[in-house]
Amino acid sequence: MLREYEMTIIARADLPESEGAKLLGKYEKLMTADGGEILQKSSWGVKKLAFPMKKAFRGNYVNYDFVGTSSNLAEMERLMRIDDDVLRYMSVYVGQNVNVAKRKEQLAKAASAAREAANEFRERD
Repeated sequence: MLREYEMTIIARADLPESEGAKLLGKYEKLMTADGGEILQKSSWGVKKLAFPMKKAFRGNYVNYDFVGTSSNLAEMERLMRIDDDVLRYMSVYVGQNVNVAKRKEQLAKAASAAREAANEFRERD
């Protein structure tokens, strides 16, 4: 059964771009296995961490909304626990029996509304 999840991954900021893409590609492949689908991917960029994690002070944040199986999620979490390049991750169960097309549309509308609000905020200053 496919369920919707939201996952945020904090990867090492000092990874070369090619290795970072390869690292995220490995987890994206697991997300899309067994009929899963990535609904939305947001790269938040490199940010300073509130406290050091695995001797790192900065992390590259990437957020995913995806539909997948719970067994694939469990395998991703197992791999992230032992991967030294992943500083932290958090996965949240959103719902099940998801209409993928409708959910993609909702996420796109929310993203455009957030962009418009950010542009209005910038224009005021």
